[in-house]
Amino acid sequence: MRKMYDDFIQQKPKEMAKTMSDMTNKYINPETHQPTQVPASHYEKELGYEIERSIAQETNRQVLTIMYNQLNALKKDNPKHFYQALICMDNNLNPKDLRIPEQVAMNHTYDFLEQQEKIEKKNFRFLNQDISEEYRKAISDPNLQARYVEASNFLENEESRELNRIKDEDLKSLNEQETSNNNYYSNDLDEDYEMDY
Repeated sequence: MRKMYDDFIQQKPKEMAKTMSDMTNKYINPETHQPTQVPASHYEKELGYEIERSIAQETNRQVLTIMYNQLNALKKDNPKHFYQALICMDNNLNPKDLRIPEQVAMNHTYDFLEQQEKIEKKNFRFLNQDISEEYRKAISDPNLQARYVEASNFLENEESRELNRIKDEDLKSLNEQETSNNNYYSNDLDEDYEMDY
């Protein structure tokens, strides 16, 4: 049995547009209880788009989807580094070239951002002027810089003390083991010496 589609695909674009307009007009909108009016010229224009343009639009959408998925995965995997990378990008900074004040400002900005995210929950938006302002404020505030550097120095000193303690324990253990081995060999030599006489 022949269907409307079979006739439709054999029509020229202008005829197709009129047919589509008529089909759309048959749809009664449940809210307004009126037929849906779409002029044939709209469909004719849509049908006239070049395939390359349509493909380009679809490719752009696919690239956007891929980037969205990658960024979303990065954010879920490590939110701190994700946001810090965005802060670097927003301020034209290369992470490998960060100086101490910039690192401090970035860490402070992330702390601020994290706090805002907790407060605002679902209303939180990263692309927010307050976050950029917080970075600019943090990089120029010597008191804030001093607090972060002091905290960082304290942690480094604690780590150094812990590492030195572990090294001392390891050296002590090695020395005790060496002494024990030397005593063992010394006793063994004494026994051999006594056996020869």
